[in-house]
Amino acid sequence: MKIALILLLILAFGTGFMLWRAARNEAETARLYPPDGKIVKANGHDVHVKIMGNGPPIVLLHGASGNLRDMTWRIAPALAENFTVIAMDRPGFGYTPPLGRDGATLAQQAEVLRAALNALGYRKAYVMGQSYGGSVALRWALDYPDSVAGLLLVSAPSNVWPTGLGTLYRINANPITGPLLRLWVAAFPPRGLVRASLASVYEPQPVPAGYGDHLGIGLVLMRSTQRENALQVAALKEQVRAMVPRYGEIDLPVEAVHGTADTVVPSHIHTEKLAQQIRGINVTFLQGVGHMPHNTNTDKVVAAALRLLKRGSLK
Repeated sequence: MKIALILLLILAFGTGFMLWRAARNEAETARLYPPDGKIVKANGHDVHVKIMGNGPPIVLLHGASGNLRDMTWRIAPALAENFTVIAMDRPGFGYTPPLGRDGATLAQQAEVLRAALNALGYRKAYVMGQSYGGSVALRWALDYPDSVAGLLLVSAPSNVWPTGLGTLYRINANPITGPLLRLWVAAFPPRGLVRASLASVYEPQPVPAGYGDHLGIGLVLMRSTQRENALQVAALKEQVRAMVPRYGEIDLPVEAVHGTADTVVPSHIHTEKLAQQIRGINVTFLQGVGHMPHNTNTDKVVAAALRLLKRGSLK
């Protein structure tokens, strides 16, 4: 009995210490990386947006485990020479709160982000999505085609893939193990794991110097963000499966950019198939390029955006 009591006290102390450290780390992250855009109201929800440049509007949607800072690293400043760039934190990331407790669906995200665009005074815009953000962009075009002047898909999941969730995602999405993992990560940020994760996303290209600091790794490691990210990724495959039969409905200019060495979202499973599913899509395959061409081959993505500008209905 005495041993059990001691173990219980140790567990309580350890949990309390981790809760304290996690809260301290999250407060420090908020101090170091405050919102650098503005908050707009969209259907009653807050959406954090960063706007730069002049010209026709283009919305930028980041991928999983990210935030709008991924977009403002290289691609947004480059596009701002020809567009009004509107980078958005997707629901549950950065400074856009989650839409609920179950993980926002592609449809829910498209709805609230379109509402944010309207709240900014734009009825229609080009929409660029990278990785998971590309799936949101596809759903946006399917559900609200009149608000999309053209799509720019970068390394976008668009078709059903054969593999399941990775180990960490399975643990994180589980209602029992997830909270424990998220607390540990927030309290004791695993720097080695973070470096390895960034390297795997960028490979075979190196992670650009300064990228992690610009992104704000602490924002990604927030407990609420970890949870939302895991739930969204866990539900993605079935939501993509539901979209595939509808791709023939898309009747607007579409440009797709995908690296042939992408191991996160393999081009042969996704964009090669999408090229046969959307009429008039123009695809650019980048030989030997990984998952992050908007940051490693920015000029190629900008070129695709300029082609979209010529093909689209906004000048």
